[in-house]
Amino acid sequence: MLKHLTAWLVIVLAIVGIAGGLWLYKYRELQAAQAAAEASPEPAEAVASVRARSGEWSATTRAIGTVIALRQLDVRNEVAGAIARVGFASGDIVEAGQLLVQLDTRQEEALLAAAEAEAKLAKLSLERRSNLRDSPAFSPQEFDRAQSEFAAAAARARNLQVGIDKKRIVAPFRARIGITNLQPGAYLDVGTQLATLQGVDADAYVDFALPQDSAATIRPGATVTLTSPAVPNGSATAKIAAEAESVDRANRTVRFRAVASGLGEVFRPGMFVDVIAVTSSPQPTILVPLASVRRSPHGQHVFVIVDEDGKLRARQRIVQTGLVQNDEIAVQAGLTAGEVIAANGAFKLREGALVQTDLPPTASNDIRTN
Repeated sequence: MLKHLTAWLVIVLAIVGIAGGLWLYKYRELQAAQAAAEASPEPAEAVASVRARSGEWSATTRAIGTVIALRQLDVRNEVAGAIARVGFASGDIVEAGQLLVQLDTRQEEALLAAAEAEAKLAKLSLERRSNLRDSPAFSPQEFDRAQSEFAAAAARARNLQVGIDKKRIVAPFRARIGITNLQPGAYLDVGTQLATLQGVDADAYVDFALPQDSAATIRPGATVTLTSPAVPNGSATAKIAAEAESVDRANRTVRFRAVASGLGEVFRPGMFVDVIAVTSSPQPTILVPLASVRRSPHGQHVFVIVDEDGKLRARQRIVQTGLVQNDEIAVQAGLTAGEVIAANGAFKLREGALVQTDLPPTASNDIRTN
């Protein structure tokens, strides 16, 4: 019995010794880790910081605009005939008065020569009758007949000249001409489309449509912003010149036409541009860089940089945001003007993280934006 108790006592003492040794080892390991942590500085995240600033924002709406030339038309022939000459190549820029298509006028020119000869003869006969006014041989009836014959001959000549002129089709204004397959010798029926002219001017029209609710606040004379890769610097302004007389019954939108000054040679008719129209008066708000707003399952937030015991730390702040203006976003709740927030690099931060940044100056250079 004593032998069994001794054996168990040895086992228990061995277990206690092993457990104590393990505890002592772990305790010393934790102490060493704590000492190492206290000896090394807390890591700081480098970010750019800005101050939330007061400003103004206006409600806006976007639409897709279509570029339209100031002057455009489809060129068609008024009379039938065979093509004698084509005065342009596809895609050319033609000047006002430049020949586009000349139809065959040989028959009309022959008839015109005959009509002009008849008119000349009728004129000579009229002059002879007129010279006999003081002679006993003068006959008023013959004079009236000669006068009438001359007028009729001159009218026939003018009519033939009009027909010849109609077979010479010229450009009414400076324009870029479309693609065509016209060839000399081809016969054209009346009303055949010869080409499409798109005027080349300094300005251009931009047509766009807005929902009736948004359109209610926009009037001719207001300005809109156009954005497109074709626009120098990415964006430009245009002035609304006209609006449709009624709401479109199919989609309940109102059509507007704006004039893009100085962009006529940059825009090509038919291309689309983004149109941004302001639909409300400016409202006061807090503006922060778009890069400073982060998104999480709890909503949108920013990191406010605060001084705690001489160290700069990031504190998460839930905010309510509004519309975006250029590279800034309006904050409707959660921030006050002048608070320092993390901008570029904010994605690296977490709650309570140590921050390394150059604080912006206290003086705020607020710029009012529309």
